[in-house]
Amino acid sequence: MKTLLLRLFATAALTWAFLSCLTAQAASSVLVWPVYQIIESDQNGSALWLENRGAEPVSLQVRVLAWKQENFNEKYADQSNVVASPPFATVPPGQRQLIRLIRNTPVAANTEQAYRIIIDEIPSPLNDSSQGKDKAVVGLQLQMRYLLPLFMDGGSLWTHDRSDVKRDPSTATRPILSWRTVSENGKTYLQVRNTGIVHARLSNVFWSATGNQKQGVKTLVGGFMGYVLPGQQMRWPVPAGVTPGAQLNAQIADNTQPIVIARGQ
Repeated sequence: MKTLLLRLFATAALTWAFLSCLTAQAASSVLVWPVYQIIESDQNGSALWLENRGAEPVSLQVRVLAWKQENFNEKYADQSNVVASPPFATVPPGQRQLIRLIRNTPVAANTEQAYRIIIDEIPSPLNDSSQGKDKAVVGLQLQMRYLLPLFMDGGSLWTHDRSDVKRDPSTATRPILSWRTVSENGKTYLQVRNTGIVHARLSNVFWSATGNQKQGVKTLVGGFMGYVLPGQQMRWPVPAGVTPGAQLNAQIADNTQPIVIARGQ
């Protein structure tokens, strides 16, 4: 009997935790846009919008951290080159909050700086109104986090279109990429190096026959795969059953045709 009671108690606890997770996830309905931020040399900053589509107020903290890549890992650090204003906001239900991303220092020509915008939801205590405000209900709350890229460009380079500037797409600055496969601890990885001066945003990555993107297609990632910052290299595991092909193809910007990435040594 004691064992049965313990099992019933454990089952009830797990069920409560699971339901609490669902509630926390359902309650988080913050819409963030635009999700891809770039501040060019002639701009002092950019706008980030937070919209609360839920039924309760949402409190958020917005931070901007310096972003580097080392040894195939993402590294973040405090910085003061660009700041979010205001850094804290409480958004009422059905309302929007404007966050200004303000550049404090210029960026050298032909240079790109990378940052991460981190938006954390600040959880509020769960209170049972039937027991009074001072009696908190024991529950599980999830803190939602949104992670967005931010790039600041120096003069003489640009990477993405702007509605207020007319320019020739062929003059855009592009990353210089190469790839190879490496094996480590019995796993195969796709390793991509960027020797250019701007980042690469890789998506829709696949191998194909040489000179033909529609023949012998072997998909690595159908959607977004990741970033390779200037002067860095990153790697991703090749799924089991996928044999690397002769030609690697990928999109480096949304709504564009895949390019061919050169094979390196």
